[in-house]
Amino acid sequence: MIDARYYTQICRFVKLAAPYLAVALLWLVLGLLPGDQVAVDAVRNGDRLAAKWEYSAALRSYHVAALRCPGDPLPRLRQVKVYLAQGRRDEAWSAFLAAIERGGVDDRALESLAAVYAAQGSAARATAVLNELLAHRPGRSDLWLWLGELQMSVGDRARACLSLERALALGLTPRQAQVAHDRLGMAYLDDPLRALEHFVAAGSGPDVEVAQRARWMAEALRSRVEGGPDALSLAQVGEALLRRGELTAARRFFAASLALAPDYVDAHAYLGHTLSLLGEDKAAVNHLLRAIELEPTYPLTYYFLGVHYARRGRWAKAREYLMEAHDLDSDNPAICAAMADTYLRDPEPNYAVAEIWLHAAVDRAPDDPRFHLLLAHFYVDYLIDPGNRGIAVAQVAVDLAPDDWDAQSTLGWAYYLAGRPGDALAPLERARALAPRRARVYFRLGEVYRALGDESAARKCYRRAIDLDWNGPVGQRAREAMSR
Repeated sequence: MIDARYYTQICRFVKLAAPYLAVALLWLVLGLLPGDQVAVDAVRNGDRLAAKWEYSAALRSYHVAALRCPGDPLPRLRQVKVYLAQGRRDEAWSAFLAAIERGGVDDRALESLAAVYAAQGSAARATAVLNELLAHRPGRSDLWLWLGELQMSVGDRARACLSLERALALGLTPRQAQVAHDRLGMAYLDDPLRALEHFVAAGSGPDVEVAQRARWMAEALRSRVEGGPDALSLAQVGEALLRRGELTAARRFFAASLALAPDYVDAHAYLGHTLSLLGEDKAAVNHLLRAIELEPTYPLTYYFLGVHYARRGRWAKAREYLMEAHDLDSDNPAICAAMADTYLRDPEPNYAVAEIWLHAAVDRAPDDPRFHLLLAHFYVDYLIDPGNRGIAVAQVAVDLAPDDWDAQSTLGWAYYLAGRPGDALAPLERARALAPRRARVYFRLGEVYRALGDESAARKCYRRAIDLDWNGPVGQRAREAMSR
């Protein structure tokens, strides 16, 4: 974390340097960088590469610009953005300090500082910097949107509403407006009609994932708007929030549902599951056991208890409850898949039994690509039989979901493991087109290109894997491959 004294020093510097900022800006307009076409082109090229997530190449371009114009802060501020995208926070901070040594703390530097603080999880400091920046740049709608999101992240819903409404009033891109409406829907949850209006707006936006999450909320809120706050409608909103991963908000709605109907089984079950995800084990188990007490034949509660104990590594206990769920709902593929997972993640895995359960899941949902993909991962990831059964099952998953990047990637990797790199290339290239920011796809493509004898293409793929997963296991595997 950045020491608080740095922020105080930066603020003091801004006040002292204010009379000179106009001169500094004039220097930037008339000074060295605009007159150095090589530096200008290098920055533009870096921006182009960064937009394509080719981070290492972008950093090299910015470095060229920095060498050409050592007194200009712009290339280093661009480096801050790329380092943050890669999770390299210490290097981002160093680049930021180098930038303000050269150009002072102008608006561009303040924006970078806010990004550094936000990346560190210091929403309060990021918010303070954005407020300072907006004091003399009040027309920046994108900054108001950013400020609103930060305020939502710390639970300051009242201020978040003002910021997000201001952003919309100033004008946003369609994607930004969709995000603003979605966040406003969350902020206005206690005013269901108003929240519904914003979720409906977000549901028609260009981002497919944001739109889907918004539609879940709109569907759940309609019953509240039409019928008023009852236990069922509150629980439905809670379920939609749970699907979005908004655990704290989901907990609040399930608790509100139980306040109106203390013996509502679904609310107890879902609240128990939510508390389990939040790590509140004792309360989670209490609610789940209460749901069983109220309705002993309800399979979902046993399923939630099973996955709760699996999450805690208590495999025997998990299987006990999952078997209870299976006895009550033997046609449910999710229960079979969860049972298989307990045998795979056990410190002493039993692959034969896991395979039986995964096949049971597929048998119960033959048209659902998710369960075929789980079985394909079993054969491929655990090297059980990637060349025969792995290819066959992954092909079924691809046939059922041709636009699923994971299915395409798994099929390609199965071919590679079977010693058929020529057949692996097409599905992996398709996976790259579908998911251009997945490091694992690039690593696998690197291995395939190397097997095909194209070392240049292989190393390019490894570099992309490293760029996209700088601090992660895939990036490390790509570095090891580069050194071979």
